[in-house]
Amino acid sequence: MEFQPFDQQKPVQIYFTSMPHWRQEGCIYFVTYRLADSIPEKVIVEWDFEKLKWIQARIQSSRNSDRWHDLFPLLSAKDKYAFLKCFNRKLNTYLDGCHGKCPLRNPERAAVVLQGWEYFNSQRYELGDLVVMPNHVHVLVKPKTGFKLEDILRSQKRYSARECNRLSHTSGALWQKHSYDHIVRDSKELLAFQQYIASNPLKANLRDGEFLLRKHNWKLPT
Repeated sequence: MEFQPFDQQKPVQIYFTSMPHWRQEGCIYFVTYRLADSIPEKVIVEWDFEKLKWIQARIQSSRNSDRWHDLFPLLSAKDKYAFLKCFNRKLNTYLDGCHGKCPLRNPERAAVVLQGWEYFNSQRYELGDLVVMPNHVHVLVKPKTGFKLEDILRSQKRYSARECNRLSHTSGALWQKHSYDHIVRDSKELLAFQQYIASNPLKANLRDGEFLLRKHNWKLPT
């Protein structure tokens, strides 16, 4: 799989959920998605307040809003990148604490997640490095032309939720609705994400059998 870096000269689409989502044709994304009980609602509310104050400290605007994503477009490109980096680090640090029931610590359920990703590999997307942690997943993925990342993630969550519930004889929501994704900007950033995925179990003090890791060799431009 050949790596295509982010191109600042090409069109970018941005939409908002709990974080901004940037889309550019042909790019690779670092994606994090988590279980529904991995972060308490009160922590999310605290982060939203921190995001609002972070942005307000960096802009001069007469726009009066208590919603951070109303003000996010007013940030400079440099501050937008810093914002995403800051709050992604906060998210990942919290997730590494393995809060919640952590059903993916079970090898059989973790295998369901990996098998789901491998099923449509080379058809709907190109699958890169991936780690299944006890309460979240990190993956590098490149959607193929005609397939949207958000649709791919929705399909993966639906399949794994159904199969994990079947294995545990339970029902109900497994995954948090929204995911975090980041366009990989260059080969240096790609390497950093690969290293992060590979080292994530060690940082979370996990033992063999409590996580599932897939590594991938990327073809970098010469």
